[in-house]
Amino acid sequence: MGVTVTSAVSSALMCATSTLINGHANSTTVLNFSISADTRKRCVPPVPNNDLSVHTSATMMFTLPIRDVPTTTESMWHLAQAFGRHVKVSINAGHVLALGMILGRIYPKVRNPPNHADLATCIITSWGILPFRECYRRCKLAAMVRCMNMVRGGMPLTSTQTVNGVLTIMCLGPIPVFSLNTIEKLCDVTMHSLRKTFQD
Repeated sequence: MGVTVTSAVSSALMCATSTLINGHANSTTVLNFSISADTRKRCVPPVPNNDLSVHTSATMMFTLPIRDVPTTTESMWHLAQAFGRHVKVSINAGHVLALGMILGRIYPKVRNPPNHADLATCIITSWGILPFRECYRRCKLAAMVRCMNMVRGGMPLTSTQTVNGVLTIMCLGPIPVFSLNTIEKLCDVTMHSLRKTFQD
């Protein structure tokens, strides 16, 4: 299908997110997904993958009307392909390099109470395959968990990464803006959608 793991997970996440929104098939509601991007390969010279310091930027948001949310496995694969194309086009257009200017406009607003109309529906980030070793002397690496301060966040954040051949999907969110049950449901429905995509 020519789909990356990130695109497949993102498609499942978009379908899951739509189940948490009060909308219907003819709704004009639009989901906006903020997408982080790895800039290490775009640096001159390129930064190696084992450098895990902050080399992140963002692409333009991916917008999905509720009425266009996939209802079949085939349409989920088509959404994953469209998402992948969007990310490639945005990166090739240099949008990741413009993030500094964009954040310069956004950060003054952060001092004020958040305006939820300006926020993305959800943030999608993928760290890809992380180059950790399975063992560090006597310590065995069982898993890797991202830690983020969501105190100023107004939307859920979903992160994917592969460590020692194990794909990990994490859903984070600002509680009590979102209840723990909502975040857990987002994660559960994403996993259900992803499994359904591969089983069908």
